[in-house]
Amino acid sequence: MCFKGGGGGGGPQMQIYRTSDGNVTFGEAGIPQQYVDKGATTTAGYQLMAQQEMNDRQLAAQKDIATQQQQFNQTQFDYQKQLDDRQKAEADAQAGRQTAYDTGRSDLLREGSGQIESAFARFSPDYFKQYAGDYMAKARDEVNYQKAQASRDINYDTARRGVLQSQDYVNKYGLLAEKEGRALAEQSNAAEDAANQLRGQVTGAKSSLLGQVQASQSIGSPIAGPDMGAVGTALQTQRQAISGIQNQAGDVVASVNPVPTVSSLGSIFGGLINAGAAGLSGYQANRALSAYNAGLSGTTPFNRG
Repeated sequence: MCFKGGGGGGGPQMQIYRTSDGNVTFGEAGIPQQYVDKGATTTAGYQLMAQQEMNDRQLAAQKDIATQQQQFNQTQFDYQKQLDDRQKAEADAQAGRQTAYDTGRSDLLREGSGQIESAFARFSPDYFKQYAGDYMAKARDEVNYQKAQASRDINYDTARRGVLQSQDYVNKYGLLAEKEGRALAEQSNAAEDAANQLRGQVTGAKSSLLGQVQASQSIGSPIAGPDMGAVGTALQTQRQAISGIQNQAGDVVASVNPVPTVSSLGSIFGGLINAGAAGLSGYQANRALSAYNAGLSGTTPFNRG
């Protein structure tokens, strides 16, 4: 509330003011009531006070803006940190799953390959050496059997013709020994060939199965799944595949016949009797000539006293 009053001279017009609390004060005219209440009595004073209030409001507004910006920045920082923490946690979890997956695949590969190696462990150099020996033993039995038959034929033939223990007899046994040696040499080579053939088959089968174990890793993705359940499922799939390959290894090993089959030797000593006939003819011709010469000299070729 204000009461205007006149003033002489050229000074500012004065005015009586009543403050909001009921007090009366004098001041220059035109001062807003709110500034009168704040104690302003001059225009310059009220303007200074108004300017200060405006400055205070601007400063408060700036502080408020700064506070809001800081709060916004903090919110953004907290959100980004949460996002980074979540991404890091997910990356760490994925890395852990990948490590578990890679380790599982590596273990399965090592175990599968090891079991294939174990299944074929009996096929050592000594195994194939024994295989060749067994082959040769069976071949020798056949050679000996045919040799015994041929020996009986020679003895029967020479005895029947009365030339037992003759040169013909010796010649036939010489041919018998020659044929026996040749047959045994051929069978020795055949035994080595059979062992080498078996070794090649075993090596090829083993390499094929080991290759299948290696290829089992291509069944699933090399990247671990989104959770450990997916990792376990992928490893189980690979484990089943390797198990099937291991079963194949058992079947292959079981199918290998440890007793070699000897190819037919045919008639080793055939023709000995006929071959000996030529020798016998020569022997008998020599006997006749000796008898003729002995008759001329009055001696007996079989009685050389």
